[in-house]
Amino acid sequence: MSDSLVDLLDKIVDTGVAATGDVTISLAEVDLITLRLQLLLDSIGTEDAPPLAFPSRRRERPTRTIKLEGDEDSLQRGVAQLVVVLVELLAELLERQALRRMAAGTLDDEEVRKLGSAFAALHRRLDELTEELVALPS
Repeated sequence: MSDSLVDLLDKIVDTGVAATGDVTISLAEVDLITLRLQLLLDSIGTEDAPPLAFPSRRRERPTRTIKLEGDEDSLQRGVAQLVVVLVELLAELLERQALRRMAAGTLDDEEVRKLGSAFAALHRRLDELTEELVALPS
């Protein structure tokens, strides 16, 4: 996942955004679901945080090509890879927000401890899932 995508999403969350729109989800060129969205996205408790710079991360995981083909094995592998990528993105955004909350002083010691444990567990599970994906037949 590119750092620029995480940086863009992080900037949006940090400054806040309001949006509305419709999303139609199709499969095999057949419209199946329409979502009518009203979105308000904003950080919590980061108003007094000093500006933070986040260095580029060297990715240990290779860039993934996600293929959703018609056979069941390919679909299972592709969907699992997509979920892992999305969870990695969300985890990085949450980490940045946690750091901003720490810098703003809006987290107490117990909240910092709980977040640290939760992030460690999340990253362990993501590593396990990635290893399981590598083991799946292509």
